[in-house]
Amino acid sequence: MAFYQLSAFADEASSNLDEQLTACKANGILALELRGVDGKNISDFLPKEARALKARLDAAGVTVSAIGSHYGKRPFDLPAFKQTVEAAKILDARYIRVFSFFDGNKQTRLADLRAMVRAAQAQDVLCCHENEKGIFGDTPERCKELLDAVPGLGCVFDFANFLECGADPLDAYQLLKPYITYFHIKDFCKERKQVVPAGCGDGHISAILADFDQYQKAPVWLSLEPHLKSFDGLQDFDAETLRRLEAKSAHKTGGEAFAHAAKNLRKVHAEAQPVALGIIGYGNMGASHAGMHRKGAHKRVRIAAVADVNPDRLAAAQNDLPGVAVFATAEALIASGSCNAVLIATPHYLHPPIAIAALQAGLHVLTEKPAGVYTRQVREMNEAAAAHDRVFAIMYNQRSLPLHQELRKIVRSGRYGALRRVVWVICDWYRTQAYYDSGGWRATWAGEGGGVLLNQCPHQLDLWQWICGMPSKIGAHCHNGKWHDIEVEDDVTIYAEYPNGATGAFITTTGEPAGTNRLEITLDKAKLVCEDGKLTLVELAGSTQEHIQSAAEGFSNLERAAREIALPPLEGTQHAVVLNAFAQAICTGEREVLYAKGEEGINGLTISNAAYLSSWLKKDITLPLDEDLYFAELQKRVAASRKKTNVTNAVASDIEKSFRYKI
Repeated sequence: MAFYQLSAFADEASSNLDEQLTACKANGILALELRGVDGKNISDFLPKEARALKARLDAAGVTVSAIGSHYGKRPFDLPAFKQTVEAAKILDARYIRVFSFFDGNKQTRLADLRAMVRAAQAQDVLCCHENEKGIFGDTPERCKELLDAVPGLGCVFDFANFLECGADPLDAYQLLKPYITYFHIKDFCKERKQVVPAGCGDGHISAILADFDQYQKAPVWLSLEPHLKSFDGLQDFDAETLRRLEAKSAHKTGGEAFAHAAKNLRKVHAEAQPVALGIIGYGNMGASHAGMHRKGAHKRVRIAAVADVNPDRLAAAQNDLPGVAVFATAEALIASGSCNAVLIATPHYLHPPIAIAALQAGLHVLTEKPAGVYTRQVREMNEAAAAHDRVFAIMYNQRSLPLHQELRKIVRSGRYGALRRVVWVICDWYRTQAYYDSGGWRATWAGEGGGVLLNQCPHQLDLWQWICGMPSKIGAHCHNGKWHDIEVEDDVTIYAEYPNGATGAFITTTGEPAGTNRLEITLDKAKLVCEDGKLTLVELAGSTQEHIQSAAEGFSNLERAAREIALPPLEGTQHAVVLNAFAQAICTGEREVLYAKGEEGINGLTISNAAYLSSWLKKDITLPLDEDLYFAELQKRVAASRKKTNVTNAVASDIEKSFRYKI
């Protein structure tokens, strides 16, 4: 679940900083591991020089991942090292790369490294040891010995350097995995005895990064260190290494070597995290998914692109996700080829048409809830999914909760007989007028397509039918603007009937500060109660219906016993586990791992559409829903809506057949 960030030793492209920045940005890399800058080693920069360098980097929009110092390859000088630490702080570099010396007494080496670590820690900077041939920390075993002996020392894992020492990177990785801070990306071909681009040698880079993606839960730098040619920075600290690399160079020009190495860096990154995800809509939910990604919540996923019509949101996305591609429209992102999957987090009306366009372009689709605003457009989306062999899912994240999983398992098992009644009072959605005033599209028929049923309750409407099945009849009272100055409903009572005669009630509002969230499901032989995150099972001694018909006493009752069902914790966050299951389905083809297939989004929406129609027409609605009638009634309310937008116009021209608007 690592968030891999790309960085590079750009002094291998050029000794000139401006040319380094150009080379990095041309290859989609917006961070440097600084080593040689305008012919001078970064270790020798004075604070004044570091501040001037920081200004140049800020102007170019490039950050610093680490200081690629020469410490540990020269006699240790503590005052000089502290100067480098100060430069790291000025440059906002979290790490300083160090080595473990070519010669000298072992205890002296360890004492010097401990001194480095202490000096860096005093400034909240971490020293990270890079394995290399000829130094004390060359083999995996000696690296581990070193890391155990110097508490607080980080680990830079270099694939090629282990190979040059005769070590297998896979074995080295398994030994050092708990210590690894970040990776240097270069490879080595044992047969040719040559440093080669990532993935072209024996380093098993993609496999190791893929495993570390499952292991790590924090951002991790992949720092490109091509070593495909000699470069000025090396001359500053090791002539023998320079001669060795010169003899093995695969390329002779810095720009050519760097571009070739960067291409292969992206390739191994894609192999380690094969789902290239595009987020369409970078509002609250889109940015929330990005935040989870930065914290390492996602597996096999890299966010490759973001689309939004708001330039400020695109700027925020670039700040949140360095190097991400940005697009002003959903269409542009879909057509870009930058992604193989999209997450749709736009206003509700736009979910189906964007999903249809993405599916038709061959992309996998995960859409936020609700599936859409009206079932006719969602049905067309489902037809598009059926016509294209892509993974299609909906973000019904509450299905992932162990409470809901267990509840469904009990009800659907049939162990306690048929459903008799379900009542869900879910009134803890309290919202103030300021909430509704925060966005012009909110709580309008044209902008949002509904109120509490379409904004707050899609998860519960989905859970209702997912656990208990679809009802056959709906009657509802939807009160528009009862508690707020809005044109859509903020207080709803739904009555439902099931094919077997069972009944249901669903009561919700955004107008109760001390609102209740209580779900009761009555079965023939038991009752289930969900409240305050707890699931209580009341088991009856027999069948309710049989007891009603056979009991001799009029006031006789069934014996019953109540117990709280122990529930396991959810591993991860709800949204992240749903997205990870989506990625797993893409990578393995196992659709059964999805928490909610996209096609299932129509079910809960059918209930809300039927509730609206019942309230508008003041009569019960028998399912299946008359979709054309609902759409016609919705358009009447859109036409009179306070919010007159391009979305409104798209609805009026049958939105599900049009993709001519921006998100």
